[in-house]
Amino acid sequence: MNNSAVIRKENKKAIYRFMLDGEQYTKQQVSAGTGLSVATCNTLLNDMQSQGILSGGEKLSGEVGRSSILYRIRDDHESYLAVHFYMEQERRRIETIVFSPVGKILSRKKKTVESADGRQIEEMADRAVRQYPHTSQIIVGTPSIAEYGIIRHCDIPELEDVPLKAMLEDRFGVGVSMENDMHYKAYGYYKKNGNPDEVITLGYFPAHILPGTVTIHKGTMIKGANSFAGMTGFLPYNISRKEQLARLEPGTCIPFIVQSLCAVIVLLNPGLIVLTGSLINEDMLETVRQRCEADIPREYMPEFRIVDSFEQYYYEGMYQTAVDRKEI
Repeated sequence: MNNSAVIRKENKKAIYRFMLDGEQYTKQQVSAGTGLSVATCNTLLNDMQSQGILSGGEKLSGEVGRSSILYRIRDDHESYLAVHFYMEQERRRIETIVFSPVGKILSRKKKTVESADGRQIEEMADRAVRQYPHTSQIIVGTPSIAEYGIIRHCDIPELEDVPLKAMLEDRFGVGVSMENDMHYKAYGYYKKNGNPDEVITLGYFPAHILPGTVTIHKGTMIKGANSFAGMTGFLPYNISRKEQLARLEPGTCIPFIVQSLCAVIVLLNPGLIVLTGSLINEDMLETVRQRCEADIPREYMPEFRIVDSFEQYYYEGMYQTAVDRKEI
């Protein structure tokens, strides 16, 4: 692809992102919001309208001169399907969320299953696609390592080594993105609250499930060579995995949390660590901080923050990933 074609695509994407709030804009407003020239915006807006991405039939009458066309993203030209699955109180759950192009949740369905295997996930996705046939992407969040589209070291044993990305692409004929669930949560948090110059770590500490962390370093997510970065549940705790999981409960979990956070602080030096999960609460946070300070100099300690849930950030991260992957 030549440079002019690349620049054209990048400029279209800049316009698309600027208009994601679903509001109407004139070409002059788009120009002011994106920094592109009015002439460039005029050409690209008309092109995007002809592609069916934008609507532009309404006109805004000015006091002087010609009327201006108002453009907005067509909220019905496609949809994005997000799928995720997880263990909750030893029950397997699969959830689908359908997003409009501007991020509205059109559908959200959850199912508890005996076995959350690839077939069950395909069936849940199929119901959503049948209801929203203009689905253009599928975004998958997995409580595991997502190694080149294959599920590894999953909390749900029957999904181990399942090539889920390829399965869904073959079944539905659309692009599929699959990442560890913490990656989407961190990306969503960054999109809602982050600063491009910050180093932020999210840590999830549930009962009887290996904890995970993910760090965004000045706008770049640290994934590692095999998307294994941040899997602090695999640190050497000098006990068996079975015993480790048994101790991940209130009363015995603090040493594991402290070791996880110390490893993150030493290796990645975040300025902020955001924590959630059933094992972490405000009452124990000061104890965790003090134990970290026993090994980490106080001047290098990050700010700790607890949130009730990463759910809203999870959804935001999956949606934003779909927007990033959209071809215009």
